[in-house]
Amino acid sequence: MGSMYDKLEDNVHGRIADELSSRQGYGKSGLRTLICWIALLLSLLLCLSVGFICHGLMGLQSHGLGQVEQRLVCYYASDGTYNLSLLDVPGDLCTHINIGPASLDNATIVLPKSLIQVLQYDSRSYRTAHPQVHLLLWIGGADSGRQFARMVVNHAMRKVFLRSLRQIMRTYPSLDGIDLDWEFPSAYDRERMHLSQLLHEIRMEWQREKRTNDILSLAVAAPEGIALYAYDIRELNLYADYVNLMAYDFHFYRKDMPFTGLNAPLYARAQERSLMGTFNINYTVQWWLRSGLEPHRLVVGLPTYGHSFTLVNPLNQRIGAPASAYGKCGQLGFTTLSETCECASKYYKPSLHYDAGTCSPYLAALQEWISYENQTSIACKANYVKSLNLGGVMVFSLNTDDLRNVCGYMPNTQKKLQNQKPVFPLTQAIKDILRESL
Repeated sequence: MGSMYDKLEDNVHGRIADELSSRQGYGKSGLRTLICWIALLLSLLLCLSVGFICHGLMGLQSHGLGQVEQRLVCYYASDGTYNLSLLDVPGDLCTHINIGPASLDNATIVLPKSLIQVLQYDSRSYRTAHPQVHLLLWIGGADSGRQFARMVVNHAMRKVFLRSLRQIMRTYPSLDGIDLDWEFPSAYDRERMHLSQLLHEIRMEWQREKRTNDILSLAVAAPEGIALYAYDIRELNLYADYVNLMAYDFHFYRKDMPFTGLNAPLYARAQERSLMGTFNINYTVQWWLRSGLEPHRLVVGLPTYGHSFTLVNPLNQRIGAPASAYGKCGQLGFTTLSETCECASKYYKPSLHYDAGTCSPYLAALQEWISYENQTSIACKANYVKSLNLGGVMVFSLNTDDLRNVCGYMPNTQKKLQNQKPVFPLTQAIKDILRESL
């Protein structure tokens, strides 16, 4: 495994070095600057007559005028997970809500029954009550790779998808657009090129349908070793309103990596070198920006869930300690915030830690070890995004926040009320940071 990572790292850094060296030869003479300004002026004039073609350029210019309101994009699973209703999500919490997931079957979008119910009833009521919130259809997910690859393979298959999309958008007028969650385009079969073609064809279709205000977003991989081959990043600027960077799952239990780690560290730890030093939010954000994504299109994803591990030695509770399996908390190592606090409360005096260098808490109790988020860590990471004036923060997900206030972060909430509405302490903390005055 080590040699494979070394080859991947050499390949990745070699490609980046080549690109940077090619840029260094680009001149900055006054004549070139004048020509660039003339070209920009002509491009803007063209944009007035050809709307969507200059979608990316116009967005960049508006971004340059100053601080813009940053998005708070929230994923919502409509399958009844953890008993969360869309109608219980406060209208002033998220600016965008991705509702799903829908799947693909032979290039056709498939809506599960639970999602159809939400789109038919809840989304319409939510739209009426909170017209300022953008509702998007979330298509794809963790097991979507093969189906997306089949769908984009040629123009005929993409047309099937577009017809399916057209029907859904007409059937559910409460939707403002779509979020494509392909995990992930591979380096083979020209999938990166086919993804760009799909995005272009969606924009063309929406132009014909006079849906030019519809939102097109993508959930994208954070690790450099995946993203380098999966996306033509500069072309994303032309078609995507923004991308949701999945800046989490940097560490979780795997048989080939049997040690504890932080789910979403902000920075690399001092002892992390080489490839391991790239598994953090800051590295991936900077890589995506260096690779050409316009900053106002970069929405940084933060998790409300955690990962649990079983320690080999309960006395060794450090980050990077040997682990033998998933933890007992949660499901297959995946723990909602409510589950994390509920599980920790069953142990006698669990050890609570906070790694300030990475803005990441973790806890240990006997052989249980959990990396999670709290209000302090999530605010630290939201402040980082805000300081860079990026496109905003994405939350995955509303369903895995501390809906039942088990952690007690919401002191005014009476936990004993059976009919109490869900609370969203982590998502609320992010919102508070993004909406603070600069």
